[in-house]
Amino acid sequence: MLGTRPRCRYAVSMCESGHIRGVPWIARVPAMRPARARLIAAGVAGAGVFVLTLAAWLTPDPSGMGTHRQLGLPPCNMVILTGHPCPSCGMTTAFAHAVRGRFLSALRTQPAGFLLALATMIASAAALSTLTTGKAWYVNPFVFTPARVAATAVTIVLASWAYKLVAWRMGGA
Repeated sequence: MLGTRPRCRYAVSMCESGHIRGVPWIARVPAMRPARARLIAAGVAGAGVFVLTLAAWLTPDPSGMGTHRQLGLPPCNMVILTGHPCPSCGMTTAFAHAVRGRFLSALRTQPAGFLLALATMIASAAALSTLTTGKAWYVNPFVFTPARVAATAVTIVLASWAYKLVAWRMGGA
């Protein structure tokens, strides 16, 4: 019939530029290229599982930072030069706490590190889901624009760093 739109089984349609419309935030739909989707999912899942396994292998440093030294990495140069933590100080420790289920400790240690650990866990689970089922997770690019995602990430890191500096001044980690 004229004037009627075809109904999509998954309530998702593509616009002329290839973007997904009709997805409020995120959707799980059959992949257009299942082999490619599974290959990408294998890479994401492999990287995520590697990072989370490495974090589980590390022992969280009680000071709230310095766990990265167990990997043979040097101490933070900013702490050495200025006596203040850098924006990423405590992230490895936050990951080590998060993989053990100590979410409050991870959040207190480094809020951005805690959120990054959660994002890694979620991305790994989503990738494993795509790998096993062939259904891909699509994020609505009209909601999550690259500029919005970057601005949110920068805001979270700066707020987390401010928290870390205040905690450092008050004698905490």
